[in-house]
Formats: sequence, C-alpha cells, structure tokens
Amino acid sequence: MKQITRKNKILCVGGFDGFDSLKKKLNIYLYKNIYQPVSGINKYYFKIDEHRIGYSHMNQWYGEWKYKVKDVDTVILSDGIRGRDVIEYIHEKNPDARIIVYYMNSIYGHGRNEPSRYKNLPCELFTFDKYNAEMYDIRFKHYYYPYMNQRGNTVDLHCNQDIFFIGEDKGRLGDLVKLKNDFENNGFKCKFLILKTKHKFYFMHRHELISEPIPYDEVVKEIKQSRAILDFTQSRQHGLTYRPMEAMCFQKKLITNFEEITDYNFYNPKNIFRLSHDNINDLKSFLEQPYEPVDDSIREEYVAANWLDSFFQ
Repeated sequence: MKQITRKNKILCVGGFDGFDSLKKKLNIYLYKNIYQPVSGINKYYFKIDEHRIGYSHMNQWYGEWKYKVKDVDTVILSDGIRGRDVIEYIHEKNPDARIIVYYMNSIYGHGRNEPSRYKNLPCELFTFDKYNAEMYDIRFKHYYYPYMNQRGNTVDLHCNQDIFFIGEDKGRLGDLVKLKNDFENNGFKCKFLILKTKHKFYFMHRHELISEPIPYDEVVKEIKQSRAILDFTQSRQHGLTYRPMEAMCFQKKLITNFEEITDYNFYNPKNIFRLSHDNINDLKSFLEQPYEPVDDSIREEYVAANWLDSFFQ
C-alpha cells in the first residue's frame, strides 16, 4: 500500500482543516485561500477579470501558494476554484505535478467550479457527494473529521441535553423548529443552535436563531454534554456532514434524516436513529441503550492523515 513519504511534497490549497499537525512530519504546504482576500473596488475588478474570456492574468489574484507550485509533486485544491485558469496555471508552471480537485460541498447548479468544466484538463476530480460522483462521472471519496484522532476523555458523563443540533438555517428553519417541538413533546430536552442565513429577513421563529457562529471548541463542549446529535441535511445533499463523524468520534448517538447513512461502514442501528425509517416512539429506548464504539480500523479512515494517504494508495 503506497503512502505519503518524506519524498512527497504536497501543496494543499483551500479549506482543508486539521492538516496543521501534519506539516511537522511531512512536506506539506498549506494555504487556506485560493485567491487573495479582496475588498472595496478590488472586488469589482476581480469579478471583471474572472469573467473575461481568454484572460490570461488571473494569477495576479492568486494567493501566496502560487510561489510554491514549482517545488511540489502534488497539488490538492478544494472546490473554491472559480475557473479553469487555476489548473492551467499549475500545469504550466509544473507540468509533472499531479493535480487533484476535491469537492467538499455538493454541486447544485452550473457554477464556475462545475466538474464538467475541468474534464479535459490534466487533473483528477473527487467529491464527497455520491450523487454528484455519479452525475459528473467523477470519483467518490468521503471527507475526514479533523479531530477524529482525539483520544482520552471524549465522553462527558454529565449530559445537559438529550439532543443537540447546530447548523445554519439554509431553508430548514421551519422543519427544524417542528422537529424540536416533536422531540420536546415526547419529553426530550433539546438545544438547537440555528444560525441565521446572511441577508435574510425572518418573520417567524426569530427567537430560535443565533446571529453569529460560535467557536468550534464550544461546539465540541456541547456535543460532549449531549446524549445525541441531530444531523439534518438539505434534501439535495448526498454527502456526509461533520455530524455523523462527530458522533463517531465522541461516541454519541446520532439522529439523522440522511438516507445514505446506511451505505457507510460505521453504520450501526444501535447508534444511529433514522428519522425516515425509525419510529419516534422508540427514540427513548434507543437513547437509553449503550453506545457501541466503532472499530478503530473504521475510525482511522476518517483521520486527516489517513484521508490524505488514501490519494496515494
């Protein structure tokens, strides 16, 4: 099985969380932003440049990563790219480099990063979304969880709530409020942190919303103090969110509407309650049953270092 070695020099560009610790052991160069942050009038100029047909100077907007392209043998990009120019630039500067584009978000329309735009370029395309993999004929690879290799006290014996949810509204507010009411009417204590969608005015359920995201260490604290995590995905999403991986990491029960959850190797009906399949009257007994820890060999597949290794196997 081929794995990353010290000889591999990898450039990771985009929102790949959890790779910082790998820099100490491997030749990995991390850059969070594909493009330079722009503001004011520069936003206007950036928009003009990216829509110019055949424009060959988009590299002026790239981040500092562009100076590392010649020094690596592999470049992994997130789906934050906004055109063919990024891949063409990398290939021009380093024709021997392996270029990988990983889609960590579902693709809903004909955006500038749609996979069909890159099919004839020297790059490999991967997605976390099984439906998108079939639609665009690209390779499926589930995402990783940055904190999966945490050990020690992952379980807080004192639970403040039965069911915890955190996530942005994204058109789900009405369904989430109804679900919360159903849970509470059945005697479950809930904590739902629903983040407002930017630039959206709310007529109803405003008291159910939070205005600003909370730090992720606070999210982890809430998870540890909950009996179960609610995973409520958008209807068009067919990829794994953080919630199931958080449940696996911190040994918490999962309640989910994600139909494809049964396709994953960590699925266990004793740990995962499916809203579309299981009876809410059985939720009490489900939560009272002890959690069955997922085998370490499965957990390891969702560790950042091992996920990165999998591209070289």
